[in-house]
Amino acid sequence: MSQPVDLNRLRELVLQNQAMGKDLPAERDKKVFVDRHGRIVLNPRTGEEQVLSEVHQGVFAGLRERLARDKEVAARKLPPNTEFLVVDGVPGWRYTIHDEFGQQYVMFLYFDGSLYQVKVVYPEVEGRYSPHHGHLFPDGRICFGKQEGLPTLEQAYAKSVLWANGFTVFLMTGKFPFSL
Repeated sequence: MSQPVDLNRLRELVLQNQAMGKDLPAERDKKVFVDRHGRIVLNPRTGEEQVLSEVHQGVFAGLRERLARDKEVAARKLPPNTEFLVVDGVPGWRYTIHDEFGQQYVMFLYFDGSLYQVKVVYPEVEGRYSPHHGHLFPDGRICFGKQEGLPTLEQAYAKSVLWANGFTVFLMTGKFPFSL
C-alpha cells in the first residue's frame, strides 16, 4: 500500500518544475508518478518506475497564453474585418471573405480544446451537404480531412479560404476540386 501524498509538497514540486520549464524533469527527486490504481507516487523505490506512469508536469491550461498568441496571429494574418467574439461561451474569430468568384463567406474560427475548427456562418450550409461531397459536417463545420480540425489558427484560416473556393466550384459543378 502506498503512503498518502503530502499535497502541499506535491504542489510545491509541480509549480517549481513548471516555473523552470521542466515538464518531465531528469532529476529523480523532481519526478511525479502515478500507479495503475490512480495513486500518486513521489520518490518510488528503485526499479518501481518501470510499472509507474510519469506525470507530465507542464501547465494544465495555457488558455491565456494560447489566446494571446492566437489574437496576435489573427491581427496579422486574418482579414481586416475579423472580429473577436464569444459565441455560446466559445471564443473565436468571425471573418468575411470573398472567393475568386466573388461569392461571400462568413466564417467563425475557434479552438475546440484540441484543434481549430471553422464553422460556416454564411451562406447557410448547416445540414445541407455531406462531408464527402461538400466537405461539411452536419453542424456547418468545415471537414478538413483525416483530422477533425487543424493544429493552428493560421492553418484553419488558410484552409477555410481554399474550402470556400472549392465549395463554390462544387455548387456550380457538383464536384469539389481540391480533394481526391
